[in-house]
Amino acid sequence: MVPTSTNQPPRRTQPQPLPGRGLNPVLCCIIALVLLGLLVGLAVLITYLTLRPKRLVYTVEAASVQDFAIANDDHISAKFNYVIKSYNPEKHVTVRYHSMHISTAHHNQSVAHKVISPFKQRPKNETRIETQLVSHNVALSKFNAKDLRAEKSKGTIEMEVFVTARVSYKTWIFRSRRRTLKAACRPIMINVTSSSLDGFQRVLCQTRL
Repeated sequence: MVPTSTNQPPRRTQPQPLPGRGLNPVLCCIIALVLLGLLVGLAVLITYLTLRPKRLVYTVEAASVQDFAIANDDHISAKFNYVIKSYNPEKHVTVRYHSMHISTAHHNQSVAHKVISPFKQRPKNETRIETQLVSHNVALSKFNAKDLRAEKSKGTIEMEVFVTARVSYKTWIFRSRRRTLKAACRPIMINVTSSSLDGFQRVLCQTRL
């Protein structure tokens, strides 16, 4: 028998798909950091543009003194009454006062002080702070004691008011970090012959933030 050969067609091999390449994790981290940086920068820019408030306006609207006395040992006792007005000129920014300290002085020597409770000041708001600062047997320098005695004999003493506060600003969902507000009000001319607040000339304070 003659052997017969069968010619089978060659098998065609299907091309194997190349294994898929995943994203490089290092590249993903770099892209994420870049996007995060852009978002943070945008948020800082928006906050800077929206929380760049106008300067707060402080004035002393009225001032008087009661029981004013300087002892022979140059110690002062008195009750100083002040009406201080704070004005927020912004249309969309709210000011939050986290703390406030008010003091009164003569030639930069403090003789009385008081802490004011926290409060919030809305846009275009005027806040009146009526406070009494009590000085009880506080030692004066020789110069200030002599100067205050001379001014008292003339019926008017010259004082100063200082305001120090920790504040933050808020508009929409943005809130600024806490900042230190300082206001210096001088000169405060007080009539020692009368405890009335009438006739006082308003004093505009210098503010710094």
